[in-house]
Amino acid sequence: MSLIAKLLREIPAAEKYRAELEAMEQENARLRAENAGLGDDLAQALQDWQTLDHDAVRTLEHLARFERGEPQEIAGANRINIQIVESYLAFLAREQYVVPPRNGEPYYGITHKGRRYLRVRGLPKDDRSE
Repeated sequence: MSLIAKLLREIPAAEKYRAELEAMEQENARLRAENAGLGDDLAQALQDWQTLDHDAVRTLEHLARFERGEPQEIAGANRINIQIVESYLAFLAREQYVVPPRNGEPYYGITHKGRRYLRVRGLPKDDRSE
């Protein structure tokens, strides 16, 4: 039972406002749906427009190619200082582009978000990209 039907049943004097109340209920439902859609659009736009530094992108590309990597390995492959790579990996993990090492392993992995970042920008990626 809708809120309007319940209100009209409990308060018969409200009957004269039925049309207005029903219109308000429909508008409220429409606005809720529109708001939810706009929230999704905003989240996607923010993600699509986030720009990563060149070395951060090279780090993602390395992880996409090899599925996982250690900071030393990534630094050597990309000819980047190890401290810079570690800094980028910490940032990328915090932003959920990469998965930090687990269970004592030194390896980072790439997430769906990291793969999507590369794919949306047409950057090199491995065959497993979604």
